[in-house]
Amino acid sequence: MFRKSWGFTLVELLIVIAIIGILAATIISSLNDARTDGLEVKTKAELNLIGKRAAVEENKALTFDVVCGSNSFTQAAAVAEQITAVETFTGESATCNSQTSGFAISIAISSTTHWCVDSTGAHLGRAGALAANEYTCE
Repeated sequence: MFRKSWGFTLVELLIVIAIIGILAATIISSLNDARTDGLEVKTKAELNLIGKRAAVEENKALTFDVVCGSNSFTQAAAVAEQITAVETFTGESATCNSQTSGFAISIAISSTTHWCVDSTGAHLGRAGALAANEYTCE
């Protein structure tokens, strides 16, 4: 007499393992995309905050030279600390240009896009980093 087995066959187990593997790969991919998007949003927010802080420092010194430390002015400590913090968590170097009448700061948020803020209040993505004497994001 044959006894009926209530267990799973090897084929059934392999199919279940394959389905779990496909689902896990999909979830991990989604998590990586979310992490990248989160880093991009944080970078934009921090750079926009730097732009606001730069306006405060200009109000104090009556020149934008303190934003990046140009024309023999010392860079404002608060701006320098925020730029360093953004560079640390992104792993990218920021470009900071300032003169008496304006400033612009940009940092890479992807391989093709840099986020830029300037003294006109602009905050936008652009195709590349700022040039050496570029004081607006446009």
